[in-house]
Amino acid sequence: MENFDETDLLKKDYVFTTTKKDDPDYVAIRDRERVNKKEGYEVVDFCNAYIENNKVPKTKESFQRVEKLIRLPEASHIVMRDKLNDFVSENWNKKPE
Repeated sequence: MENFDETDLLKKDYVFTTTKKDDPDYVAIRDRERVNKKEGYEVVDFCNAYIENNKVPKTKESFQRVEKLIRLPEASHIVMRDKLNDFVSENWNKKPE
């Protein structure tokens, strides 16, 4: 499967800065459990992981659908990765704007 990157994101308001000695490819325990939807690297990682691990088309459109779904107001309070996966699955057929 092709991995998508920040250029494939629809929204342009993400933060892509890292702190000194911070590696955007390093995933800490907290990052495996939570998703910071303001950090572009985490959103890209979550969207790629979702389409890779679920029975959805492995396309840019699916990647962007995941992004739209996690940005819905109803998902704003969801930070735990497993709960966010559940939300996306439950709302996959919803038409996010």
